[in-house]
Amino acid sequence: MKSFKLFDSKNELLERMGVNERSIVRIGDHRICLVLNAGEFHAFDHLCPHNQHSLFEGTINYKNEVVCPLHSYRFSLKDGSECEQRTKPLRIHALKIENDGVFLQVND
Repeated sequence: MKSFKLFDSKNELLERMGVNERSIVRIGDHRICLVLNAGEFHAFDHLCPHNQHSLFEGTINYKNEVVCPLHSYRFSLKDGSECEQRTKPLRIHALKIENDGVFLQVND
């Protein structure tokens, strides 16, 4: 697992991202979606593992799942599992808020 500093503080993160807003960050060859939903920050691969469609265009439902706009597959933002287990899980990444900044921990 590799760690990358995204922001200097939690306040900077909050200033740049509003509630339910999304952002994509590039880390090497990876594109990762960041979202603030229900008071929690989440980070996940931007491509759906089913058909490689961008989840950036999807919605976040009341169950805290990201919904792929192509085939409506739903992935838990907690563990990445697809709700009906029709495809492999979405890769979830940790966001760590420390005294010296906000760090993204990318799972290889």
